[in-house]
Amino acid sequence: MTGQHDATTITVEEGTALPEPLGAELSPARRGLWSVERELWAPRVLVARDAQGTATGAALTAGRPHTAYRKVVDIVAADDAIWSALLGAARDDAPRVEDEARPVPIVIHFEEHLAHARLSDRRRALLADLGFAPAERPVPSIPSTRAGDAAEVAAWSWWRDERPERLAPYYGQTTDVTCGAVSSLMALEYLGRGSFGAESLVENRAAEIAFWRRATNLPACEPVGLAVETAKAAAEDELLPELPRVILSATGPVLLEEFSANEPERMLRTDLQLESLRQAEELGLPVERRWIEVAEIADLVRGGAQVLLLIDLTELIADPTPHWVLATDVVDGALIVSDPWVDSPHGETWVDAFALPIPFAGVDLVARWGDPAYRGVVVLPAAPPSSPAAR
Repeated sequence: MTGQHDATTITVEEGTALPEPLGAELSPARRGLWSVERELWAPRVLVARDAQGTATGAALTAGRPHTAYRKVVDIVAADDAIWSALLGAARDDAPRVEDEARPVPIVIHFEEHLAHARLSDRRRALLADLGFAPAERPVPSIPSTRAGDAAEVAAWSWWRDERPERLAPYYGQTTDVTCGAVSSLMALEYLGRGSFGAESLVENRAAEIAFWRRATNLPACEPVGLAVETAKAAAEDELLPELPRVILSATGPVLLEEFSANEPERMLRTDLQLESLRQAEELGLPVERRWIEVAEIADLVRGGAQVLLLIDLTELIADPTPHWVLATDVVDGALIVSDPWVDSPHGETWVDAFALPIPFAGVDLVARWGDPAYRGVVVLPAAPPSSPAAR
């Protein structure tokens, strides 16, 4: 792409290289944003040059494959006019060749690095002029969500057409294994449970780990056990009009692949799942044994349900791991997901995960696990009219 902005030429280059001499006066922390390994995230640098060909500014963007967002990681510019021109170009930039792995973005997130690249009031006004709105602050959890942390960031979002109306308060999992617990807690927080404190990291982590300890199949949370603990938590505060339900295509225990060579460990987890099934039957919690199609998931979410999805992270961040995410809305043919996992070594922050649009084809690709593959979801029914989420 080549564009003209008040005699400034903007071109797009693949990669993350910051043109010289733009980085000469930047802090080491800010220069580091431009040297992170982001190859899977398809990084692009938009470079502004003057009539003599000298670089006067640059913007770095990136985004997960099979998702419909891009993130503006940083903009380095000689003045506000060039900064604004680069932001507008980054907002309007699209893949040169669209394919299933790189759909046209329906949202652009701008990431403000509060410790070493805090915006001036003028640049915040320029963001607003270009249609970007500030996102709600996340719940203190992972470093990029914590006030005063060196990694703290704020988010500004521009949506191409409609904006999601239903987003759960974002919480990033603080351990490698608590994705199921966190996804459920975000759903319950959206319903008004109030498990998380506005500033209390210690109390938030205590809620995260306590829920995981009740729901875990050691170390993963399988669908039935997760649904049982979600139902119990929702019942304490009368948050749902009816019980959650599980839709699971497998007919037996799941998430046992890593224990195939260790029969005692496998049997322990099988027993835990049988106990979860017993509790589900005692509660009257429905467990449907079938493969649910993405179209049905989308219809459930459109109708106000929140859906916990068991996915495979391989296609999204090259990590072959089973994982839980929360779907809360549907926008422009994409499921809007809160993903508790942030791949910080590759430059991700909560901005990559709090309102993550995954087109239906991408959902169909990642919402499965195992060989042969099975699909599992937990459906939380639409909130009653009296709940905070419905008002």
